[in-house]
Amino acid sequence: MTKSAWVLLGTVTAVFFLEASKKRAVCTIQGEIHPVKALRKVWLIQNGDTVPANNLGSRFKIAVKPGEYSVWIDAIAPYQDHLVEGIRLLDEQTDDLGGIELIQN
Repeated sequence: MTKSAWVLLGTVTAVFFLEASKKRAVCTIQGEIHPVKALRKVWLIQNGDTVPANNLGSRFKIAVKPGEYSVWIDAIAPYQDHLVEGIRLLDEQTDDLGGIELIQN
């Protein structure tokens, strides 16, 4: 192997280990929906991207990177959908939205 190949291999290895050792900040958004029979799905929205959240009964918990988010609660008729906007999360912060009461039409 040539000297330049060894330098390239060393550089790639160093970058790999530096990236692997970075601290990855994880934040959490959580809440509870009432009544549970009205809940169809919880969606996380950031910059136009929409991702479904896993919910366990009436509770949901979403692990995300720091940033600004919205949470869309898709309700089953006759209940109205609900949108929570402007959720700003910093490193390793948890935002508990608490109990969200869905309203009937």
